[in-house]
Amino acid sequence: MMNILKMCFGKTLYFRRIELKLNQEKMAERCCLSPRQYIDLENGKRLPSFKSLINIIINGGIDLNLFIEEIIKVGYVPEDSVGK
Repeated sequence: MMNILKMCFGKTLYFRRIELKLNQEKMAERCCLSPRQYIDLENGKRLPSFKSLINIIINGGIDLNLFIEEIIKVGYVPEDSVGK
């Protein structure tokens, strides 16, 4: 399930960056991240810390509802409801 989150979050970042017409370095700066941190997030290699997530949502203009819809669409099931 963690891979689904990483993949979807990276995809969300990528498409938002393209919408904003920014390169990865400018998007990283906008989201208060180092370029390496941003690239790892966009490539689905890691998930952000909570503080970084908040910065990305606010400064990057990420629609959290669309992200949630996407992860559900690709099969993410919250851990507390698995097997119930």
